[in-house]
Amino acid sequence: MLKNANHKCNSPIIHLAKTQTFRYTLSMYLLIDVGGTKTLLAIANPKGKILHSIKFPTIHDQNNFAKNLVQQIRSNFALGSIEAIGVALPGVVKDNKVQWLGNLPWKNFDLAKILKDEFGIPAYIENDANLAALAEAKNKTGRTLYLTFSTGIGGGVVDNNVLSKKFQDFEPGHTIYEYNGEKSEWEDLASAKAFVDQYGIKVQDIKDKKCWSKEIPERIALGLAPVITETKPDRVVFGGPLGFELKRYRTPLRRILKNRLNTKTLPRFTAAKYGNFSVIEGCFLYAKANNTNK
Repeated sequence: MLKNANHKCNSPIIHLAKTQTFRYTLSMYLLIDVGGTKTLLAIANPKGKILHSIKFPTIHDQNNFAKNLVQQIRSNFALGSIEAIGVALPGVVKDNKVQWLGNLPWKNFDLAKILKDEFGIPAYIENDANLAALAEAKNKTGRTLYLTFSTGIGGGVVDNNVLSKKFQDFEPGHTIYEYNGEKSEWEDLASAKAFVDQYGIKVQDIKDKKCWSKEIPERIALGLAPVITETKPDRVVFGGPLGFELKRYRTPLRRILKNRLNTKTLPRFTAAKYGNFSVIEGCFLYAKANNTNK
């Protein structure tokens, strides 16, 4: 899901030979973004600058995933200078434990304990969309609503740089709406995957202007209108593949929403600043904020 070539955080990525282990002289943070198909590991310095990253396939069995994750960490990083570990997972997290994941068959998975037992380093786990929201809301006042339009639709809400407790388990993509006489979950209608399945190409390759001026904004508006009413954000940040294409449908989307919500004013709409590295940036912020040893 995340590609180093497309990240927008202006952080140099250092690629090393397989026989090398990356070493550091300062206190660092190990960051883990677990996706349904790929897992990204990264190291950041105390200011959040990414120094090194690797990516590998996500094993779907949770026990085998844990074993492989530990092996990947040991093979690629010297852990003596790691202060804390930040972990993002695409599912529900309670009390620093994974309850369940939407696209992986994991339940009651205490990954934080596994990492602490293996490395003696505290690990802090949170939902990936919440962490991306934390990154995109950095240094912003008021309420930020972050929505990612990717394989599914995820979301997070941040108030003045703090994750909103009220919307901690925010799962907007699973709400059911009716479109063209059929009822479906919002993410089955408006995620990037939904359009890829329909058109057979990546969303950035869709050339049909009608799709960008009518179909895509209409489907996004189905869920976005009630979400804006519910969360009352000062700004909405769009992530994922559709977030990159925001400029192609922002104007018709705002027009549709103004009519649907019967209002002349809407929150500001922006594309994710950190791009594909929003989650990793959020991992760093979350781990640093929670680390009692910092």
